[in-house]
Order: sequence, then structure tokens, then C-alpha cells
Amino acid sequence: MPFSQYLQRNIRDKCLLFRLQVFSHDQHAITSDGMSTSQSPHPNRSTPKRSSGEIHKGASSGISSKVKESAAELINFQQDWERLHTTGVAVLNSIKILKLDAFRRNSTEQVYPQGLQERCDQLEIVVNQMESSLKNLEILVQQFGALVELDILQGGGNGPVFLSWPTEKFNQAFQDIFKAYSKELSLKKAIKEDVAHCSTKESLIYHITCWTSQPFIDNTCHLLLVSLFCETGLT
Repeated sequence: MPFSQYLQRNIRDKCLLFRLQVFSHDQHAITSDGMSTSQSPHPNRSTPKRSSGEIHKGASSGISSKVKESAAELINFQQDWERLHTTGVAVLNSIKILKLDAFRRNSTEQVYPQGLQERCDQLEIVVNQMESSLKNLEILVQQFGALVELDILQGGGNGPVFLSWPTEKFNQAFQDIFKAYSKELSLKKAIKEDVAHCSTKESLIYHITCWTSQPFIDNTCHLLLVSLFCETGLT
């Protein structure tokens, strides 16, 4: 199964679990108050419904649509990043084949075999494209942060935008996700600079493993992504 399909299926599964947990929590809160979902403290009165303005005053200013647009842009960024990451893995594997073959032959070009420069140039293109994509995400995060600050100054930002997150929670999630990918980009830059100079099999494998595993995009980052997509209904 392609990685993108696996990631989408994993996000859908986690989103379903997230929504079930929210529903279960709401049901428990109702039971604790001694009322069922069909009961009202005043049988002859209908329970007043909260308006969208009560849920979030900033919704009328377009904050909810901006949150969803930003989340959609984040999905596009993540898909673009994973595509580039996979391309980088393929380039690094071709570098590994070249260098391991030179190591086995114990040739005079064992550290810098023929064809290495071409593959290093390909890896540099991948990293540059990752950096460009991350810069676009940085602009998005900065613009969203400014919008949230404006929304708070106007008296919004207290209630949930969609399910449970206020705008400040979305803002913090965007910033944390950006920081994680920024650290990962720094690591990939270091790998791009050093992999060509690996003189042992162990060092070469270590560099390739670091690229493949993406240690800075950890479970915490993945959970933030899944939760954000669930909150905005983009799964």
C-alpha cells in the first residue's frame, strides 16, 4: 500500500476514535447530571439552542472558514513533504548502492565513486524544495497567528470554532507542527551535506536511517495533525 494511502487511512481511523471519545464524554456528563438525552429539567419547556455567535463570536468575521482553509493548506503541505521525503529516500538508496559497491571492491574511489555527484545534486534539489514548501507553511502560520490575535482583541476566541478547540488552540497547534518540520528540515540539510563523505558502511546506514525515520516528526506531531484534521472535518 502506498504511504499516502496508509497515512490517510490511519488519520481516518484515529479521527473516528477521537469522535467516539468525544461522544462518550458527552454522554457521561449527561448521565452524571441525572438526566437522559431525552429529558429536560423543565418538561414543558424546550431547551433553548445556542446561536453560532454564542459558540464563537468570531465566526461571523470568517474565522471558522479561515481555520478550515489553513487546515486544508496544511494537508497540502504534508502531502508535498511526504512526496519529497520518499523521493529523498530513493536518492539516498541509490547513493548507498554506489558507495557500498565501492567499499566491497576496495577501490581507490571508495568514498567518492563515479556517479555520486549526480545523486548528491538530486538530493540537494529535494531539500531545496522541502525548504521552499516549509517557507510557505511559515507564512501561513504567521498570517493565521495574526488573525487569531485580531479575533481575540475583538472579543472572540473563547468558545470552540468547530468541535472543542478555540482559535488559540489551533494557533498553538500550527506553531508546534511548524517547529517540528523546521527541526526535521535542519536534520535533512545536515544529511545532505554529510552523506557523500561517509567513509564506512555504518556511517552511511546511520545517515540514511535518520532521513527515513524522520525523528522530529514524532507521535506528538502526528497526533496534533490528526486532531486538527478531525476538528475541522477534513478527514
